[in-house]
Amino acid sequence: MRVFRVIFCVMVFMFCAGLHEGAVNQSICSPGYNIVLYPNGSLKSCVLEDYFRASGIECNKQSQISFYEDSQLESCILSRDTSISGQTCRQLTPISFYPTGEFRSCIKQE
Repeated sequence: MRVFRVIFCVMVFMFCAGLHEGAVNQSICSPGYNIVLYPNGSLKSCVLEDYFRASGIECNKQSQISFYEDSQLESCILSRDTSISGQTCRQLTPISFYPTGEFRSCIKQE
């Protein structure tokens, strides 16, 4: 019976870990700042502790980042000038994406 319990507990743990397989880990968030989660436990927004790379975009450290419920990047502050969809977005300004992952907007470099 004890072996069954151990196996059962391991299986439950593995199942629960798999639910958030694609989820962004809260460890990217800077301690001491507010962390907002969706009801399903996935990360909605926080202030980054360090630079974070998502979908080829490098988000700036110590700045706000937001995700959709499925962990797709919604918005962040660019750490460097970034070319996307035929335009260059200026560093240290916001960039945003649609829930599909497609580019939405940014502040263009002049």
